[in-house]
Amino acid sequence: MDSYCGCVMVETGNTKRTVIALANPAVSGITRLSATDTVRARIALAIELGLMIAGEQLPSDPDVAAALGVSEITARRALKSLADEGVLARKRGRNGGTFVADPRASASIVSITAYLADAADVHRLIDERVLLECALVHHTALNISAGQLDQLEAYVAEAAAAQSWSDYHVADERFHLGVAAASGLEWALPQYGITLHALYRYFLPYPVDYLHGVNGEHARLVVALREHDPVAAVAVIRQHVWALHDSMFVGLAAGDPRS
Repeated sequence: MDSYCGCVMVETGNTKRTVIALANPAVSGITRLSATDTVRARIALAIELGLMIAGEQLPSDPDVAAALGVSEITARRALKSLADEGVLARKRGRNGGTFVADPRASASIVSITAYLADAADVHRLIDERVLLECALVHHTALNISAGQLDQLEAYVAEAAAAQSWSDYHVADERFHLGVAAASGLEWALPQYGITLHALYRYFLPYPVDYLHGVNGEHARLVVALREHDPVAAVAVIRQHVWALHDSMFVGLAAGDPRS
């Protein structure tokens, strides 16, 4: 399956539980796109919205593939096609890599329209995630162990050390799945996985400095969880997820109507 995440391994004590995250995707519009066009749209839209600027270097092809949930060959094909159209530049040699070339060229990538057309679905997914994650975090605050808290702190440190949006995404996913697993509500994890990964499919590359700021909210959540304070923990996570209405492309795109 060459779209984001057919399954997610979630740590629950000494066992591993496989959560089938996208058996019935809660996504409509972007499923019309091929995996290659999905990558093209996400990169081009990030450039169009100014999240990536001229001359900026993208992560390696394998890292782009991992962060966007596609195969390496799909990522390479998508990046090459964007280079062929002048959006990116692919350079060989010691100082080579993939760079943003002409931001204006991103406007010609027609697959962007499938993302913009899904604004209402994205807002719905954010609302659903708010409800699920607030409930899970409440129980996590009551049930989390010292070992699980230490693991969450390790994920926060990993995100803080991330040098690119692709590295950050890996740590972010581990953190949120770790918080959910610590709730003890194993029956709720499949639905949470579906919603989280459906929403991840709409995430765009962001400046890593911005993501480091977001990671500060992860750190504040761990503090509330360590104090076993469900009220404070829920307040942090609600703000953290609700902000996606404004910080995802649905809030950044000019003229986007809230539904």
